[in-house]
Amino acid sequence: MPQDQAVYGDVQFLTGSPHRRAVLAALCDEPARPHELCADIDATRTTIQRILAGFRERQWVVKHDGDYRATVAGRRVSEQYEALHEEVTRARRFGPLAAHLGPVADDLPVGALESGRLTVSEDGSPLAVLSRFTEWLQAVEGDFHAISPVVARPFNEIGAELLSGETDIEFVIDSTVLEQSKAQYESDLELGADHDGITIYVHETPISIGVAFDDERCCVVAYDDGNNLKAMLEAGEGDLYDWTTEVFERHRERSVPLASVYEGENTVGGR
Repeated sequence: MPQDQAVYGDVQFLTGSPHRRAVLAALCDEPARPHELCADIDATRTTIQRILAGFRERQWVVKHDGDYRATVAGRRVSEQYEALHEEVTRARRFGPLAAHLGPVADDLPVGALESGRLTVSEDGSPLAVLSRFTEWLQAVEGDFHAISPVVARPFNEIGAELLSGETDIEFVIDSTVLEQSKAQYESDLELGADHDGITIYVHETPISIGVAFDDERCCVVAYDDGNNLKAMLEAGEGDLYDWTTEVFERHRERSVPLASVYEGENTVGGR
């Protein structure tokens, strides 16, 4: 049998039943006899004997004086299976976020996924992320920085409220958002362009991700192709906060101030 096929068969054997994983994990903890494993795992004696025979065949387990114990190879297999199980569990939880973030999130730290608060818009709650993101924006403290691939009246209104206080804002958009703002929210755009408390930047290429942070918190927002909010991950200071600020700075470096865009348009129009 080819090596790869044999290895695939071993993987199938271990993952084919939760009883097999439980037996191997139990023997990694301490040696045991079949009747002890039956009691701990709630499986029949026949099932346990069949599992032990399969493990002995693969040299993951050995028998000595009636006791079965895991070999160093069996322990390694058990450890790696546990790591894979945890990663797949994490992938299932964060799939809605990962599916819509795109390649910009390839370096998103694993710790951020484990410690952050996740909100997902699903069939039963299609506006869950919109509602949570609105709440997050309304609680901004200190200076505020954001990247957004969309423009919407509720977000503009919250921005205006922040500017009425002592909040300084840096906001990165792309040309599509700029054109939509000109067409639908001209007065809001003029407020942003003229207000000393906000600096708007226009990114050189389309933006596909939303990030925001204030002095103590951050969030990452994923959108679908129709710019609907699909998932949001938020946290306080830590790995996600550091990653969010780095993403914002990279986008800002590749952008030009809105005032420069207006100056360029006026220059062209005046020729």
